[in-house]
Amino acid sequence: MKISRINLVAVALTMGLSFSTVALIPAHAAATQADVDYSTAISKLSVQFGKAATEWAAAVSNPPTFSFGKKFSTYKANASTKSDLLLVAIGKMKALTPSVGFPKSDALLKKSLTAYESAVGRVKTAINKNDSKLMTKANKAIIAASSSYQSWAGSYADEVKALNG
Repeated sequence: MKISRINLVAVALTMGLSFSTVALIPAHAAATQADVDYSTAISKLSVQFGKAATEWAAAVSNPPTFSFGKKFSTYKANASTKSDLLLVAIGKMKALTPSVGFPKSDALLKKSLTAYESAVGRVKTAINKNDSKLMTKANKAIIAASSSYQSWAGSYADEVKALNG
């Protein structure tokens, strides 16, 4: 298969590390009820997103040696299913209405999730076309999305801290 396993494993590790860098703690002290509700929802959805992203990364990072036959068909189907599940998780997070306590982090979250949508779409296309050049571009998009997600995590933590006084 043309898609590099090393690149896919590196991307999976990068994603796993980015998901583990955030401590999602709902705001309570100086926060409004809307802030607490938003923070609680983000915490729950972030866990779902992390699980879906981890499963997706595992599904796409272990392609079979040959790009034909039953193994490859199964790989493509599983990668497509996990991609769709990740896109659903992304959609749920994007649908949240932010409270006034999270102006900066919400904008960063939306940007990060949009980047992930694009990256997932690129990976799906690269796998379906079995194109290593497209996969290289997709890997770069995943790394950029992970970096954006880490920026959101830092901003979110700062805003939670500020709300907690």
